[in-house]
Amino acid sequence: MTKNNSSIPENEFSTLVMSENEQIEILNKLNKNKGIIENDSKKYFDEDAAKNIIASYYKTINFNQLKPNESFKALHFLIESTHKPVKYNPTQYLYNWVDLQEDGNLKSIYSGNIRNPEEVIAEDIEIITKRKNELDSLLTNHSLTENELETHKKRIEENHKLNCEHVVPQSWFHKQEPMRGDLHHLFACDPVCNSMRSNYPYHDFPDYEGGIELESIRQKCGKLEESLFEPEYAKGIVARATLYFLLRYPDKITNEKEKNIDIELLLKWHEQYPVSIYEKHRNQSIQDTQGNRNPLIDFPQYGRNIDFSLSSS
Repeated sequence: MTKNNSSIPENEFSTLVMSENEQIEILNKLNKNKGIIENDSKKYFDEDAAKNIIASYYKTINFNQLKPNESFKALHFLIESTHKPVKYNPTQYLYNWVDLQEDGNLKSIYSGNIRNPEEVIAEDIEIITKRKNELDSLLTNHSLTENELETHKKRIEENHKLNCEHVVPQSWFHKQEPMRGDLHHLFACDPVCNSMRSNYPYHDFPDYEGGIELESIRQKCGKLEESLFEPEYAKGIVARATLYFLLRYPDKITNEKEKNIDIELLLKWHEQYPVSIYEKHRNQSIQDTQGNRNPLIDFPQYGRNIDFSLSSS
């Protein structure tokens, strides 16, 4: 077994730790953005301006002339070539603008629970510090093998969940960048719902209707049964985010997990739950941050004109 050498390894949780000045800057940005929304709703999302931005972004693509396999390839090239990746950091990129609702609050992706963004940021800062401190103490223990250390890291992350959900679970792509930091599939999420969903695939239970009380439903997050998860809230949102991921990252999800993705279900949810102003705001804000867009939000009517089976070929 490989053991830690005499030097103390780098603490990977340190990458999310922020200085006091950085924390103040993030909160100032949040307050500024909330003020902007309150004073001018068009600053949250401007439909007229978006039409021109969308037309320019997709100027090389004519959906009516492309076959489903051609649409997949053309969209993949576009959203990959325009992507300017940012490192995973929800406190910096997600909570203070991208994921804000029209009223300036956050909403937990699976439960719909309303959250105060200042509180979410404060919670994550505290959680990040706890993670770092616990791992620091372990890194000085040179008797731990690398496998043992990895096991402890996973335990620390499970015990101290951030308020952020990867709609495509990190374990499905080995926590690698740029997938890990891609804002298109990152959402504010209560830790209890994050833990409940874990890394299980989405599913549609015939006997489940949102809002009912069952033993398998916790904190109104959704239903978990036999390693399958149906969210209580935001099915259309998570469907479009997952379909984006399949377009952007073909072959990046492990084969074991890829086979459990129900593309037909995602398209069903996509059609059943229309695109919201919140998603349009996110889409524009994310383009401003990382350069690319989610075509399922911009052109929902063409969802079935894209051959998503190519994501695993």
